[in-house]
Amino acid sequence: MIAVVIALIPFFLCWGSFLNVVAYRLIHEVSFIRPRSYCPHCRHNLAWYDLLPVVSWIMLKGRCRYCHAPITFLYPLIEILTALIMILLVTFVPYHYMFAYFIFFSALIITIRSDLETMLISRFVSLYLVPLGFLFSALGMLPLSLTESILGALIGWSLLYLTDKLFFLITKKEGLGQGDIDLLTFIGSFVGIYGCWITLLASSLIGSILGGMYMIITGSGRMVKIPFGPFLALGALISVLFKSYIFSFIF
Repeated sequence: MIAVVIALIPFFLCWGSFLNVVAYRLIHEVSFIRPRSYCPHCRHNLAWYDLLPVVSWIMLKGRCRYCHAPITFLYPLIEILTALIMILLVTFVPYHYMFAYFIFFSALIITIRSDLETMLISRFVSLYLVPLGFLFSALGMLPLSLTESILGALIGWSLLYLTDKLFFLITKKEGLGQGDIDLLTFIGSFVGIYGCWITLLASSLIGSILGGMYMIITGSGRMVKIPFGPFLALGALISVLFKSYIFSFIF
């Protein structure tokens, strides 16, 4: 098993590189077919040796080979994160659920990248994939019934929608973006009601800790905007990978 996981690491790193491209092009509304990979600053086409996951970023010291503009650290971060998440997928998830969760995890990684960079989440990797959750559940490719998947999506949407409206009613300010509501709806369709509960619990805890640390380190005020999508995505990953351990600990 260990040998299989090690052999898959290069593939997972390359998949993370691909997810970087998907995240960037979805948000910037660029075709996936053309043009080929290019520097977003000088628009110069990139050679294959500029696209090696993690390695190229390190060798180039985080700068474009041609215009020397900085390359965001999100590229190697997402590549490494993808490899780690997919290794956990292979390790902890039964093989008959792997394909559905591979799609699910890939969409979550894309949302992490786009929300961190632009505070935007494309509906192509959230709300529009909800029917896939229903389909996979109906086909037995997820450990959920179709009813549980539908209820999970409805609960996911309701929880954040009502929370956002209540926050606005009290503070007269927007608390959550529509992208966050869409994202938890999508998550609910893949993890069900209990998964939604774990996702919200874990994301709120992680968000509170990391958000608090960020404000302390940077000295930013309480009104600083911090994207919630990455925390929801991490909460969903925790729900899928460690739900049985969490339930056994609680109950």
